[in-house]
Amino acid sequence: MAGSDRAISVLKLFTLETPAWSVDAVSTALKVSVSTAYRYVSALVESGLLTAGRDSQYVLGPAIIQYDRQIQLTDPLLAASSAVMSDILGYASPGSVVLLCRLFHDTVLCIHQIMNVPHATEVSYARGQPMPLLQGATSKIMLPYLPSRDLRQLHRARAAEIDTAGLGASWEEFRAKLSEMRRQGYIITYSEVDPNRIGIAAAILDDQRRLLGSLSYVIPATETAAATRLGTLLKAAAREIEVRLSANA
Repeated sequence: MAGSDRAISVLKLFTLETPAWSVDAVSTALKVSVSTAYRYVSALVESGLLTAGRDSQYVLGPAIIQYDRQIQLTDPLLAASSAVMSDILGYASPGSVVLLCRLFHDTVLCIHQIMNVPHATEVSYARGQPMPLLQGATSKIMLPYLPSRDLRQLHRARAAEIDTAGLGASWEEFRAKLSEMRRQGYIITYSEVDPNRIGIAAAILDDQRRLLGSLSYVIPATETAAATRLGTLLKAAAREIEVRLSANA
């Protein structure tokens, strides 16, 4: 393994389900010797990406927090989106949430969210929480903008899930659904992720028309009549974010 691959392979072991790892456990999981696992872990501890926990186990370290703060202060997409998100939140009913999300491998990550009332009902798209690619407007709107080869591979691997998600029973139907979503510029889903919630989302693209992420509303299910209006607003807001990104490039 190259040095960067070693660090990544160890860090990928740390999840919400298994947040602490011993050197022996790392050795077993990565199929390397204990001495090799110790070198990997020691390098990550030295960099601050891991820190010693209880019972000879290690947990994610303070450097993660430092890098997260740096992302929040310097991420161009977040910087271009923050003011727009605040503006459009005012057009939604109380209890609504606006989300900014990115694609991460075969999942979607929320990088920022705002609510229009204190203590609004939380949504599943919490910052940093991996979410399914094939469920909910926030995720589904990204699909039409993925490269064709990636979509074909996705369909080959997950055709049954795509059908269950209402995205088509065949490759031809899947492609037609994505084309329809792209033409409309936004999509609306009903209680696909959180019960009694409507998701509305539009994609954000770079100046080469490549996917950067998605902008979305999550609104109460009682606000069905507002969904189309908010979808049109989201589409315009996504274009404004794209203009801001181009201006700051």
